[in-house]
Amino acid sequence: MAELHFLNKVQPPQVTSLNLPPNHSCNLVAKRKIEVRPNDLPILQPDGVLTSICSPRICGSDLHNYLAGGVGGRPVKYPIVMGHESSGEVVAVGDLVKSHKIGDRVAIEPGLPCRRCINCKEGKVNICLDMRYCGAPGSVGSLSRYFALPADMAPHIPEHVTWDEAGCIQPLAVGVQIGKRVDLRPHKTLAIFGCGPIGLITAAVAHAYSARKIIAFDNNPTRVEFAKKYISPLTGKPIIDHVFLIGELPTESLKIQPNGLAHKLAEDGSGAGIGDGEINDHEDHEETLGDRKWEQAKKVAAEYAEIAGLLDEEGVDRVVEATGAEDCMLLGIAIAKQGGNYLAVGLSHIQTNNFPTLAVTNKEINVMGITRYTASCFPSALDMLSRGVVDLKQLITKTFPLTKSTDAFEAVAAGGDMKVIVKNQEGFDN
Repeated sequence: MAELHFLNKVQPPQVTSLNLPPNHSCNLVAKRKIEVRPNDLPILQPDGVLTSICSPRICGSDLHNYLAGGVGGRPVKYPIVMGHESSGEVVAVGDLVKSHKIGDRVAIEPGLPCRRCINCKEGKVNICLDMRYCGAPGSVGSLSRYFALPADMAPHIPEHVTWDEAGCIQPLAVGVQIGKRVDLRPHKTLAIFGCGPIGLITAAVAHAYSARKIIAFDNNPTRVEFAKKYISPLTGKPIIDHVFLIGELPTESLKIQPNGLAHKLAEDGSGAGIGDGEINDHEDHEETLGDRKWEQAKKVAAEYAEIAGLLDEEGVDRVVEATGAEDCMLLGIAIAKQGGNYLAVGLSHIQTNNFPTLAVTNKEINVMGITRYTASCFPSALDMLSRGVVDLKQLITKTFPLTKSTDAFEAVAAGGDMKVIVKNQEGFDN
């Protein structure tokens, strides 16, 4: 069980002798209510390191907890220390640790798997049955001055990587896992729904993987304009080829006309998917709200595909849906080409949605989900950042001291900033 990672209940002398200042932390005590106050100093384990946290970032799931008290059916139990995207400096090492020393700069892997359950034994540590994850219900987050973790979960950061960049390594690791899960390859085309941090990081990873064309969608004009100016460190040009501002799908009935524009992205666009059990969509039948939105999605997706020069290819090879919004799910399946891959990334407070299951069958779309990252993603993220093939500095738009955590969360909630950084060691006398 994960509890076996926390066997020692007494602080070792190498920590008590430091006389560290109070461990002020960002405590969520109710919806949209934060208290920055001292919490217990985490206990250093023999195989662990104690870190002084620097420049963590507020994530979308943190924002869900702040605004709605949970994510997708997983309610928060108050109070809870927030945060999971962090880095820090080692201030003490456990008696058994030989890989780290005081002063080392490290990233914080926020997901601590039990390493004993059936999923962990199969290498699926991201869906561990007894996961401890920073800032999730039942766990302690890293929006605090000090954080302890196993040494092997604290990879070293190259010296030329800034603290602000280092705090963004976790979402880059998620971007790497997205690339693995959706099977990004050179010369493939990609559509991303959502131009928030994860959407843009996914675009950056895909660009580093030599994607041929990347298009993106969002309903926030500020994020659309930001995405258009996200520049590649490799070419000096925008990473995303086309960024579209989208609105809600219409819900009125729309019958697809034979040989129309939308018909090229429908289930029979290439002639594939016409087989046993095929339903004739042109016969009269009762239309549900989902059916009407699906017909509209095909029309809208075809218009975007034509603008992006992808209509003759009948869509994109890969789709990453990073919003959790039903309309984007429909558009994602509509713009995916026959045999394409569709990855659900975005989280929502809503647990069920209308989804075009018949189109998935007829187009033979590979529909997948994703949870966080797997074991190899942090090393890959650190390598990409170290080599300069991905630039995260552009995404950092505002910083706050830990004492102003409420202001930081409200800035993220306002939607005008991309990455908001919290300076955990600032705002205190010692």
